[in-house]
Amino acid sequence: MAVICLVIVWVYVQDLHRIQCHVTFYGKSEPLEVVTSAQTVGEALREQGITLKPQDIVVPSDSALLSDGMEIDLGIVERKVKEVKKVVPYDTHTDYTDTMNVGEIIDVDLGKDGLEDQQIESFFLNGQEAFGKVVKSTVLVPAKNAKVIEGTSLRQKLYPLKKRALVKKVITLEATAYYPGPEDTWPYASGTTASGLKAGYGVVAVDPRVIKLKTLLYVEGYGFAIAADKGGAIKGKKIDLCFDTYEQAVQFGRKKVKVYLLR
Repeated sequence: MAVICLVIVWVYVQDLHRIQCHVTFYGKSEPLEVVTSAQTVGEALREQGITLKPQDIVVPSDSALLSDGMEIDLGIVERKVKEVKKVVPYDTHTDYTDTMNVGEIIDVDLGKDGLEDQQIESFFLNGQEAFGKVVKSTVLVPAKNAKVIEGTSLRQKLYPLKKRALVKKVITLEATAYYPGPEDTWPYASGTTASGLKAGYGVVAVDPRVIKLKTLLYVEGYGFAIAADKGGAIKGKKIDLCFDTYEQAVQFGRKKVKVYLLR
């Protein structure tokens, strides 16, 4: 009889202990403090009507035994998919050349940003975005990359490019070379061009019907130049490049070149 009484008392004490078990749930909302008679974390969750999805997280696990004052952390994981329009910045390709001085820059092609339609999959933990990734991307407008020519030389020039310039037109001309001295232009070696500028490296002769005098140019393989002169032999798609020495002019010879008209 005494044994039975002890068992009844023990069961009563255990039941009383379970009734007095205080636990706190932490998760998406404010902390929830409850008094429960449940024995495990899973039972306490079901008692509170909390249903977890397979991707959700609970610490300790739902099979863990409850203890008074236990804190239970819930990680509610949500998946969302959204579509957004995203600007795609253009890239800039720079060609460096020693035919132009440091600080001289010519924009050959201006860049333009593109536009993409992106499908983004995001995962949220207790309402806060944990991470996201692009699962699908569709190009709506392709980006147009920019092209720039930038100088690297430190040579002294009669007529440097004073500000950043933009290419407005590209033509191919037959280029020759000359030296504004008696070895090459005698007896016409006055040292002054048709536009009044002093002849020297960076001054070129053109046909004004093709390129207007005083037009700013960039000549591939030669550098920044000013169309400041003309000549009887320079007719049509021809250009005559001035060099600092007779030897340089001879070495250049005659060749086809791309000429960029600047603004």
